[in-house]
Formats: sequence, structure tokens, C-alpha cells
Amino acid sequence: MSRHSHWAKIKRGKGSADAARANLFTKLSRLVTVAAREGGGDPAFNFKLRLVLDRAKGEGMSKDAIDRAIARGSGVGGGEVIETVLYEGFAPGGAAVLVECLTDNRNRALGEVKSVFTKQGGNLGGEGSVRWQFERRGVLRVVVNSQRSTVDREEMELALIEAGAEDIREEDGGLVVLTNVEDLQRVREAAERAGLTIADAGLEWIPRQLVDVSEAERGAFEAFLAALDDLDDVQDVYTNARGYA
Repeated sequence: MSRHSHWAKIKRGKGSADAARANLFTKLSRLVTVAAREGGGDPAFNFKLRLVLDRAKGEGMSKDAIDRAIARGSGVGGGEVIETVLYEGFAPGGAAVLVECLTDNRNRALGEVKSVFTKQGGNLGGEGSVRWQFERRGVLRVVVNSQRSTVDREEMELALIEAGAEDIREEDGGLVVLTNVEDLQRVREAAERAGLTIADAGLEWIPRQLVDVSEAERGAFEAFLAALDDLDDVQDVYTNARGYA
């Protein structure tokens, strides 16, 4: 369910649209459940849940499905215990990969992820093998109004920086704003006050340095990412490959 722009474009062309949407809603439901379990079911007092709900609603997830996921996370009716697991390794060609899973069965998740690495020519590593090549950051993606003047743009960026933004990059006609984990909520609120349209916000693993994927390796690399993303337990796939990070 990677949100990275280049990879998202590739995935849109793969597989049945209905199956892909069902898979997406399953993953979003787990995100909502975990966020509600960790911080409570009221988004007014749970920033992580608020972020996930914005994402779920933006993808068209129904209110009933969202309410059921919140109820599960709040302990209503019992149900499965979902936990976050992070796997590390190398893709075909050597790029580093982090695979973030939400699962009710660690053994199943590990088996399925390991199978993809083995069959697709990757190499599943141990804990700490590639995580050092990434850092956990708050990421805010905003849509920029093309009618804004240069002065407006400068004032907007200054407001975000004053709120805690550490880096602001242009991407696909919008801006990607990077923050420390603890500053994401404050920067998001500053963006809202500035009247910016927020396309997405959350915590991601950002590569410290990028590596190139050769043309000869590109097909195998993309097939590997697609196979991981197709797994029900996989929430996000992060890589330090240039053009896919």
C-alpha cells in the first residue's frame, strides 16, 4: 500500500481493480484498528487515528467499515490482536527494502514475506541489516494552488518551517514536507491554517541515501515490489532505490 508517487503509478496498472480495492480496504481497516487500539477511538484525542481516517476516507472506505474497525480497536466484541512487524532485506539488484506489516499472525507474515524474497531473487536480512539506511520521519504531502503568488508561497513555506518542517521538496506539482516524528501534528495544523490542501500525512521510513536500479534490473525489481505489496499483511514497502523512494 505504498504511497510513494512513482510506485503508486506502477501499481495502478497491475491486477484486477476490484481485487486491488478490496486488498486496500483490508489494509486500511487494520491501520484504523491498530490506531484506535493504541490511542483510543476518538480522533479528536488521537492524532494517529485522525491521520489514518483521513487516508481511509480519501480512498472511499465506507463509514460502516471504518466504524467497525474503530470498534475492534477499542475492544468492542473482542476479535483478533493485530501487531506491527518490520522486515528488512535486499531487493534484486541490491537496493535496501523495509517491509512494514500489520498482522494477527507473525509466523504467517514472515513465511509469506520470506517466500517473496526467495522466489523473486531478493535476500531477506536480519533485524538491523538495512534499517540503519533509513530514518523515521513525519511526511506531509500538500497540493499547491498554482494561483498563489511568489510572496504567498514564501510565507506559506516559512509558516511550515516555523512549525517544525525540516525539509520542503517539490514533487508532482505539490510539496512534500518532512518533519521530525514529534512535529508532524504541529506542521499539519500549520498547513491547515495556511489553507493548504493536504493529500496525505503520516509516518514513513525515508532513505538516507539513494541507489540506482539499472534498466536490466528494473523489471525484476518492480515484480518484487508488486509481489510484496500483494500480500494481505503488508502495509507499506520502503526502498532506497532512486525513483521508487
